Amino acid sequence: MQNYFSQMKSRWMTMIGLSFIICHLSFSEAQAKVRFGVTGGFQLTQMEFSHEALKDNNRLGWFAGPTLKITLPVVGLGIDVAALYDQRDLKVNENVFKQKSIVLQGSARCGASIGELIGVFIKVGPQFSFNVGDDFVHWLTTEEEYKQFSLQETMLSVNFGAGINFAKHFEADIRYNVPISKTSDFTWTELGDQLRDQTWHHAKSRTNAWNVSLTYFF
Repeated sequence: MQNYFSQMKSRWMTMIGLSFIICHLSFSEAQAKVRFGVTGGFQLTQMEFSHEALKDNNRLGWFAGPTLKITLPVVGLGIDVAALYDQRDLKVNENVFKQKSIVLQGSARCGASIGELIGVFIKVGPQFSFNVGDDFVHWLTTEEEYKQFSLQETMLSVNFGAGINFAKHFEADIRYNVPISKTSDFTWTELGDQLRDQTWHHAKSRTNAWNVSLTYFF
């Protein structure tokens, strides 16, 4: 009887050991994969004003910085994180200003492979922008009218995007960035008929942007 229990104990210990080894190997194979890279691209911005008298055409900008891609154990799912320097032109009443920001992006992504070298994906996630340039500009016109333009110091927005990865190291995508709240304020005065009476106006602005980028992963 004692030998029987000894044999059973030995078998159980062997099974537990093998199970542990199998689980360990399976877990190791299923570990998330992390890849570092650099990304850069350009953007097309459109300012939308709350005042009907103010309109703006599309303006170009650019961005660049390091990025991190985490491929999760679940097939097709992943996470992107990027820290970018962003510079774009904003035009208000014929005056062009440069907005300089540090941008932190995070995205959840879902994709699929098409063959061995090409894949497609979609992604969505928040973006936090921190203004590092001038956030306040004011000037007088030749008619002695006062104008003031100010940017938000921090901005929250959402990116919606899709893209392709190819040649094992490259990834190209296009994203549409939508702000959650206003991005800037514009205040100005207009002289009345008596040339002394001034009327104050105020408008809020939201800046949407199309972003096209290319990333190289090491």
